[in-house]
Amino acid sequence: MPARWLEVAVETDAEVADAVAELFARFGYQQGAAVFHPVAQDPDGENATIDPATPVLIATYLPLDEQVDATVERLRHGLWHLSQLGRIGELRLRTLAEEEWAEVWKSHFPVTRIGHRIVIRPSWIPYESRDDEIVVHLDPGMAFGTGLHPTTQHCLLWLERLVTPGMSVLDAGAGSGILSIAALALGARSVTAWEIDPVAGEVLRENLERNGVADRATVRIGDVTEDLTDREAYDLVVANIVARVLIEAGPRLVRAARPGAHLVLSGIIDTAEEGVRRRYQDLGTELVERRQDGDWVSLLLRRNRP
Repeated sequence: MPARWLEVAVETDAEVADAVAELFARFGYQQGAAVFHPVAQDPDGENATIDPATPVLIATYLPLDEQVDATVERLRHGLWHLSQLGRIGELRLRTLAEEEWAEVWKSHFPVTRIGHRIVIRPSWIPYESRDDEIVVHLDPGMAFGTGLHPTTQHCLLWLERLVTPGMSVLDAGAGSGILSIAALALGARSVTAWEIDPVAGEVLRENLERNGVADRATVRIGDVTEDLTDREAYDLVVANIVARVLIEAGPRLVRAARPGAHLVLSGIIDTAEEGVRRRYQDLGTELVERRQDGDWVSLLLRRNRP
């Protein structure tokens, strides 16, 4: 590991945050970009929600080597183009030692309550749970899925309502494993967690172990648009990815749901919602419910019975 790192960070409006994160991930270490959504805490301290009035902070990390100056210039050039789409602040650069790099992002992740029972607890923060709470102990590492993004929160709210004891769940695009862990803690018999990124896959396995549910989870590294087969059928399918992948993987995800089972689709920008809805309607599902938070939309569907 490099002894020193360059932290590259910028604040941006929500509508261009995803495009900036994609740019940063293209050049960052192990294609990683950290997205820190501003959080507003309720006065009682129990609930945290995304604060839409505050800019999103996006950061990535570059090893301090002979290529770093050229990489920073490419980032500046890319940000200039993206600034035509929305407000982007000044690029901020900071040199970090290895131990600082490993710890600096942790201050952005508070304990977060979602719904009636689910609590997301970063692994480094002490927390005393109540009797009825489902506590997910999480270390995001280089993976996505801290529970603070609206798409993740939408999924968790539906999981809290839909998961019943003995249920089998498919988690497509599992990231840090937050949805898989929550489903198992809520009583699911088993979860099959698909993740395309091997780095995120390792974080996923570690978080399953940390929460004591690894024995009921199967981790598969692969692309759900190509590798998900018809061999298994699930009582609940959850896919928190992006609209393009949801559309491409539609036939496989619908076949993975038993007739009458629910599908939770998330990670959809509002401009892509109609395309996703049409695709899944054509594949034999009906819309049960939708949630929207800012530009982000999530859909709850049910697979039609024959």
